[in-house]
Amino acid sequence: MNKTEFIKALSIKTGKTKKDTTIDVDAFLKTLKEALISDNKIQFIGDFSLSIADTKPRVCRNPKSGEEIQVPVKNAVKFKCGKVLADLVNK
Repeated sequence: MNKTEFIKALSIKTGKTKKDTTIDVDAFLKTLKEALISDNKIQFIGDFSLSIADTKPRVCRNPKSGEEIQVPVKNAVKFKCGKVLADLVNK
């Protein structure tokens, strides 16, 4: 499901117009991004949590040339599934 399909499904469930639902989804995503940047963690107890984690520096190989490439440390978003969501998915 992409963003457009999600907005359509959500607008049907809420009875709102697609335009209003798009505004709500965009506001949610903007708030989510801002919270991750400032707090480094978001929790929806039972559903999921998002956090920022550092990756380790590593050496990779270019598959075409075989050349070694140094991959530096970077921040990555870490997703952890909660029990309620995990139970629904594994039902």
